[in-house]
Amino acid sequence: MATGAGSMIAYRPIPGNIIIDTLTGTKYILQKVIGTCDFHFIYKACYYTVASTIEGRLLPTGYTTVKYIRPGYEVYKSKRAQQSMPNSNIIHVERWRIQDFRHGFCSALPYMSEGSLRYILSTRFHNGLPEDCIAIALKQALLGLFDLHFSDRVHKRFSAGNIYVNFKPRPVSNVEIKLGYAATIYESDLESPVVLERGPEPGNQPYLSLKGKNPGEPPILDLSLLSDWAAAPEVFHSKYYDSDDENRNPARYEDDDDYSFKSDIWLVGIAALELAYGNLRISHREELEGVIRKIKRSRRLPDKLEDVLEEYHEEEKKGKMKKVMGYLKDKMKLVQNKRSSKFSKEFEELVLDCLCSSESKRPSVQDLLQRPFFRYAKNLKWFQRRVLYAKNRMPYC
Repeated sequence: MATGAGSMIAYRPIPGNIIIDTLTGTKYILQKVIGTCDFHFIYKACYYTVASTIEGRLLPTGYTTVKYIRPGYEVYKSKRAQQSMPNSNIIHVERWRIQDFRHGFCSALPYMSEGSLRYILSTRFHNGLPEDCIAIALKQALLGLFDLHFSDRVHKRFSAGNIYVNFKPRPVSNVEIKLGYAATIYESDLESPVVLERGPEPGNQPYLSLKGKNPGEPPILDLSLLSDWAAAPEVFHSKYYDSDDENRNPARYEDDDDYSFKSDIWLVGIAALELAYGNLRISHREELEGVIRKIKRSRRLPDKLEDVLEEYHEEEKKGKMKKVMGYLKDKMKLVQNKRSSKFSKEFEELVLDCLCSSESKRPSVQDLLQRPFFRYAKNLKWFQRRVLYAKNRMPYC
């Protein structure tokens, strides 16, 4: 039913397996792999309640997401959030324990049919979403973040990969955009490249595994870990790495003291960049910081992130004098104020304010939602037409 990952046994049953909730009698049939979380697979499942039998025929009740969860602090946070804000724009668990497995259990989450915004970017809009659709999606996610902050909770992992989209075509077409939190977060991939394998020993059960990535791809930081390597400066340098250690060894991970509402706001700015450009092909933290510095100096977002990356690498190669020239060049862009950018001034100011180095100067979620960029955002129907129903899905590539 599962395959080993080092000493860990991963939850990777073959699609077609049936799970029966012994308390409710509901049957869950695993249909396909739609993502991962750590070494475990996430599944789309069709479920049948006891009331699904009509005239002797078993009819499906609906679809759900099945995720393996280990007990711990993330489960505690999700349950507390679910109790205090059941109707928020946060994804909550529908059924906590439908099957026991090893040292954890499988839970039923709402099925988000379109996957995460990051998945949509990777398959449909490689160079970013239209700005009006960024406003729609981010606003929905910020409504969930507002509820978390209002209840004195910090998200810690806000990113495009944790904002999920669901489309219900019947009985009335409806689009939902919700924010994953704690135990309901997973890496979405609706077309996960899985293969069926069998162990080397005779009689071993077949199991699923992921296809390997292209070894020729350039080394870039994993987007699924973006909230770690792109964390706010006050979090990154005190939590993930010891700033006084030249070897930059990973530091402690469990303590939440370094996180704050304002570190979440920094990640909102990073998520806005990812949605605007479709990807963040960053190879190391210093590269990210260099790109952000150049954006701040010019006070505008480039049409293509690759342009800033190229300028950054040129400055690094040519040394101190080239950096001085680059600084002057960025300042000239600000003085000339040539507004040839494809982004609006409101969106650029939003990103710059969220990525302010001083956490005290970053806006709150409430402040962000009051800005015209979000107050005048179009509705979810517009997102449905422009993104989910787009005939030419690469208009911004």
